[in-house]
Amino acid sequence: MVQHSSGGNLLLRLKGETWVTLEEAYLTEATTYEWMFVMEDMKQAFSIGFCGLPYFPNRIEEGIAYGQLTTPFYSGKVTFEINGEEHDTYIYPDSRKLTQEQYDLMLSDILEEASLCFENSDIKAGIEVDQLSRELSLAQWSYIEMSFPSLAVMIRQVMEHPTRVLQAREQSMRRDHVKSVDTKTMGWLERNRERSSSGTIPEIVRSTVREDSYNTYENKLILRQLLELRHLLKRYGEMMQEEDARKAEFYADQIGSWLRHPFFKQVIPYNGVVQISQVFRKHPVYRQCYKWFDRLYRHGNERIGMSYNYPLRETFALYEIWCYMMLVKTFREKGLLKDSSGLFRTTRKGLFLHFAEHNESSVLLNNGMRLSYQRVFQKNSPHFYTFTQRMIPDIVIQVGDRLYILDPKYRVVNNLGTALGEMHKYRDGILLRRNDERSVQTVLILTPVKNDELDYFTSDYHDRYKMGAIALTPGDDMSLLHTWVDKIVALEVEDAPL
Repeated sequence: MVQHSSGGNLLLRLKGETWVTLEEAYLTEATTYEWMFVMEDMKQAFSIGFCGLPYFPNRIEEGIAYGQLTTPFYSGKVTFEINGEEHDTYIYPDSRKLTQEQYDLMLSDILEEASLCFENSDIKAGIEVDQLSRELSLAQWSYIEMSFPSLAVMIRQVMEHPTRVLQAREQSMRRDHVKSVDTKTMGWLERNRERSSSGTIPEIVRSTVREDSYNTYENKLILRQLLELRHLLKRYGEMMQEEDARKAEFYADQIGSWLRHPFFKQVIPYNGVVQISQVFRKHPVYRQCYKWFDRLYRHGNERIGMSYNYPLRETFALYEIWCYMMLVKTFREKGLLKDSSGLFRTTRKGLFLHFAEHNESSVLLNNGMRLSYQRVFQKNSPHFYTFTQRMIPDIVIQVGDRLYILDPKYRVVNNLGTALGEMHKYRDGILLRRNDERSVQTVLILTPVKNDELDYFTSDYHDRYKMGAIALTPGDDMSLLHTWVDKIVALEVEDAPL
């Protein structure tokens, strides 16, 4: 990393901790840091930029400027610009959040379950009305939008330090320019010695020249994949709404600038069967490139879109929907899903899952049960009402006059007790209108990370206090959720009239 020589020294810290230099700072994503710039010349103007954005001080005292900055919600290599000089550093992943693989898995799970639920709906339109070819899907676009910055970092690293191979070719040259003599050169001299009347070595000799070449299999395959990705982005630009279309065109232009780099000018696109070479297996950058493009084409079968595109910064919103769809899946696998039409809406552009904020989406279950997303309860609600304020819990299961409320909480483990305290408003504040009795039987928090030291996650705690938490993480076991749903279903069977 470049040492500071830009008219001052930039220091960073988390609030209340010790100041450290930029070289020593350990930055994590989506975190706010205080910065301090110590100026060498108090009269000299200074500028600080981070990730392409300018940052201005909150105050300046005795030649020291103070301010704040927030790291973006992604990890990887980033750049500070101090008085025109660039200083590279790295943002590390936040261990509290879901990984990119889990984010991608959530999208796939949601859309896969949507396709299965479509069969249990009364909608007559076919899924193919979304007018997209099988190469395009919302999950694939979301993956591109989420991970394109990391691809840009990888491609820049490839261009700066590409793999190369030593290639040999024969060339005619003056004999004093020959650097090495191999068997081919000796053979040429033997065949052409009669041309020299004096028996000496000819002035012009056919010799072998060895040169470094960037035209390796790995570089050729990456070039081919970039060309295909640029074509794919142009198609997204033609199919999507204005904002996303501009974004797709920007990504395509970015790839075009990479392809104009002198490195790629020396490479020919690969045109053959794709195989995993040892370089793709072992080289850290090339391995990540291969994985990026491999995951790009694993979204082609998801045919139903979503009416809103959830970027990485809104992982919490996508997690809420994923939890809801996993409950839908649980009831469906138990043979209890009756009608899932409420999940969808159709437009002239296609068939979409519809999860607009504060706009209830419900599926009907057997035995009169109902599973709702963001169901609204207020003073004038017909069957259940609130006597304090309008309430919109994320997930509500209605079993007759009983309600069960689940609230997905993304990145909440450190203050789970506080989050559970807020759930009292649902348990105590939603009443049955005909007799003013409390209707909420249990309130649970769904969170992607489990803390084994807390009692909140145990079934004993759930049974005793009618509240608690269930760990629900993409890609992990969901048996605890299934067991809890079995208890609700069993209670409904017990209370059913004979």
